[in-house]
Amino acid sequence: MVTQEAKNSLETLLQKCLDDTLKTVAHKNWNIRKLDKFNADMPAQFVMLTISSYAFRIFMLLHFSKNTSTTAYVARALKLDVDKIGESRYYDYLGEMGNTFVGGFKRDLGIYFPHLGMSTPNRLAAASMQFLSEMKFDYSSHFKASHGEDLNFIGSIYVSAYRDLNFRVEKIHKTQSEAEIGALELF
Repeated sequence: MVTQEAKNSLETLLQKCLDDTLKTVAHKNWNIRKLDKFNADMPAQFVMLTISSYAFRIFMLLHFSKNTSTTAYVARALKLDVDKIGESRYYDYLGEMGNTFVGGFKRDLGIYFPHLGMSTPNRLAAASMQFLSEMKFDYSSHFKASHGEDLNFIGSIYVSAYRDLNFRVEKIHKTQSEAEIGALELF
């Protein structure tokens, strides 16, 4: 069972980490809102990572669409012209975004649950979502981050608790040195 306090805390961390991940590139003003449910018009692809402990397993997804706006966002992040990106660099960058998103979440969650493991990112097509829907999760939540019409990312969390999950995230304070810990350098 996941208590309401734990659900609220997971959502706080999810929203914070999505916001932190996306603000690393030029766009600073993202409109982030909670989605009532996962629906069919979600972006066509996602990067999935897991966080595991003795008390739970969390699947975290960063959904995206390969469109002109997302490609321009990635190009700006890599400081390249759009026509110089290529498939490999594009997907490598989005995988690193997934790492940053879930790594930040793991770091913040580690304050409350010390022994956590994290997987590497896997890029999957939206058709894979049917398999997630067949799994029995104790809790799920989704936040959509938008900048303009076509630049959208959705952060999702799916939680399987092996025991009662109850914790409370206090107000999150982040110093510059904390923000730099775990930062990834792209080669």
